Amino acid sequence: MPAIKDKIVVITGSTRGYGYAIAESMLEAGASVAITGRSQDAIEGALTRLQSKGRVSGFVVDVRDEEQVYKLVENVLKEFGRIDIWVNNAGYSNAAGMMLDMNPQDALDMFLANNLGVLQCTQAIMRTMLPRKQGMLVNIYGQGSFLRPASPTGLYGTTKAWITSFTRTLATELKGSGVQILGFSPGMMTTDMLTRPRVVGERGREMLKNYGFVLRFLGRPPKYAADKLVKTIAAHRREFGEVRLFKPWTPLLGLIRVGWENLTGTGKTPEFELHYEPAYQFRENSGL
Repeated sequence: MPAIKDKIVVITGSTRGYGYAIAESMLEAGASVAITGRSQDAIEGALTRLQSKGRVSGFVVDVRDEEQVYKLVENVLKEFGRIDIWVNNAGYSNAAGMMLDMNPQDALDMFLANNLGVLQCTQAIMRTMLPRKQGMLVNIYGQGSFLRPASPTGLYGTTKAWITSFTRTLATELKGSGVQILGFSPGMMTTDMLTRPRVVGERGREMLKNYGFVLRFLGRPPKYAADKLVKTIAAHRREFGEVRLFKPWTPLLGLIRVGWENLTGTGKTPEFELHYEPAYQFRENSGL
């Protein structure tokens, strides 16, 4: 894959889940990769599994901390000499449920990681890409990115809608700069975020009563979407593009696949565990 081979790639939030799968696929395509995570133990564990695949280094960083983000860019440049591709992957969904049942702190926590982190990482990496007039920024989209209702993960979907608006605005502002911008929506993946979710409130519980079936016919291993992303990057030539793996016919194909697996006795529902908790209630004596 000539467009990826020998490239220097930074992937935020890449010690597990989709970010880890992207790192694995990038290494297999011949890139050198910098992974990041919030703990040294997580970094070391991921490096142990990835080092046989190619040149990879790990850096502890919390994308919510601006100083740590700029230090990450500095450290990667010191070790690798340049940065060709930056993937803003760090982010998470911390709960599922109806919007009115959610703790506002959950919304704040997700915004800081999913949105503020993307903004700070983008500002930091553009300080090196723009003077070179080359490089690629990849922002990972998700449910909510294309402004459809995102229940029961509405707060997460809201953060992803923000990322879409941010990415499109950035692409307009950087037109003609030489830096490529890509928004990539990987679809539903069987990562920890989906296999061990927190479920808030009775209405959230009701919405997820058929969760196992949905996870089986829509969920795919993260490596599938990671390989697709690498191929997309390798073929990307325009200044700005958006790619969505989830197509209108994806649910139908999923149902057909599950039907065939049932008929042939192959396949099974991914293992998952739902963690239930009560709906949020404002506690202060406000009369509400």
